[in-house]
Amino acid sequence: MTVSGEIDLYTAPRLHSGLSAVIAKADPESRVTVDMSRVDFCDSTGMNVLLTSLRQANERGIGFELAAPRPAVKKILQVTGLDSVFTIRSESAPAGK
Repeated sequence: MTVSGEIDLYTAPRLHSGLSAVIAKADPESRVTVDMSRVDFCDSTGMNVLLTSLRQANERGIGFELAAPRPAVKKILQVTGLDSVFTIRSESAPAGK
């Protein structure tokens, strides 16, 4: 799933709905990759959506990872310690994933 723009109080509900749908349809033991390469900003509301999605995926036995966060988002993940909670890939997700 590719995400773009800003993830904040106004856009987080749409992200939550989208991720919940993807996780609900995913096969157990599969992996959900959230391509963050086009995200300019993510506030605490967005981080909470990502954490909730990680928990939902884990409960279903589905892998969950973030791919290619930009420096601003990467810094938020590091400052909050969430870089040790999420699996983070440096490259974007392949097309169609």
